[in-house]
Amino acid sequence: MSFPPPVWLVLDISALASSTPKEWIEFSRVGATFIPQAVYEEMKLLFDRSPDPDLEELCKSFNHFYPHSGWTITEAHAHHPALTATGQALTRRSRITLAAARCAYALALSSAGHLVVLVTNDQSSLQRVHQLPSINLCAIRTSELLQWCRAGQRPILISQKMQQFRVTSDATAAVTSGMTVRTSPTRVSASASPPPTPSMTARRYAAQRSTRSSRGRVRADNSLPGWIVQIFSLALAFGGLALAAWVMWSVIHNTEWLAPLRQPLDPTQPAAQ
Repeated sequence: MSFPPPVWLVLDISALASSTPKEWIEFSRVGATFIPQAVYEEMKLLFDRSPDPDLEELCKSFNHFYPHSGWTITEAHAHHPALTATGQALTRRSRITLAAARCAYALALSSAGHLVVLVTNDQSSLQRVHQLPSINLCAIRTSELLQWCRAGQRPILISQKMQQFRVTSDATAAVTSGMTVRTSPTRVSASASPPPTPSMTARRYAAQRSTRSSRGRVRADNSLPGWIVQIFSLALAFGGLALAAWVMWSVIHNTEWLAPLRQPLDPTQPAAQ
């Protein structure tokens, strides 16, 4: 069974506006967090020009939080017919929300091994993402994300997407494994050897016994310590030198036991009775 895919969160501006800095910290428990470039620029703009004191304080908190958050600003952007402006002219907030959905779609296309989750409270954005034929992309509300972070309980839509992701991954693995199984007999049959006959088996058995016997003799011969073998070799060498010296000394001093060897051999002399 395949493991659950890593989760990438893409935060819309509505998700940031409806949560607090303490809750932002909890978002990272689920997975890596991405901020679309349009959302980041809007937060900076609201920090400088917002007439709402509460929104200004929120943007101020975001600017202090982001440098140490570990979040990533991304310019990913991809188009799809479901992610287009329809009807009347969009407001600035609607354009930023649509840009966040296109960012999430682009990340899903570029990272098939991750589950990309758009976090937004905009109903139209939730419906648009739901219409996309993407297995690794979905959208949830901020309240669902907080429940997931705190209780560890995945939203129903997240569980369904992970199940689809697992089924697709298992099917791909099964197809790959089936292709390997179909091609393996050809390779095996090409290099397979004929079955051994009884005579071949007997010869192999005799060869194995001979090899084991020779190994046993080698181990037995090598059972003596090395220093004993060296002393024995030195003794033989000295004995040979002593014998050679004694023979040379006997020749030089004309010893009597060598007299028969010095007499010339007469072929006419009869052999001694």
